[in-house]
Amino acid sequence: MRSHNPPSIFSAPSYSHGIEVSPNARWLYVAGQVGSGADGKPKQGVEAQTDQAWRNLKAVLASAGMSMENVVKITTYLTDENSIAAYRKGRAEHLGEFRPASTLVIVKRLADPAWLVEVEAIAAKA
Repeated sequence: MRSHNPPSIFSAPSYSHGIEVSPNARWLYVAGQVGSGADGKPKQGVEAQTDQAWRNLKAVLASAGMSMENVVKITTYLTDENSIAAYRKGRAEHLGEFRPASTLVIVKRLADPAWLVEVEAIAAKA
């Protein structure tokens, strides 16, 4: 995979503007992961839900023989714009230096009103 961050547009510190995938790659589309554990109960607070959503995402990737380094695109939905900093902190802990393409959307609510964050991803592995 190759990142595309042209110098003619804003230099994003936490994501890539584009990711190019090698031919013949396997693709994995990961449904939105929320901050609920295996018991189905939402964790308390955006920090705990962010951590759990990323753990859930990593578990789906692992089941497909992939890891975060295979993620090419992330879309995140937050229910409160005041949660952006807390979400970004948790995201950074799980991504490290890796920078997939990314979109963050503030929404009125998610499918369950107790959910504060949802993270979906697209991954590819050659």
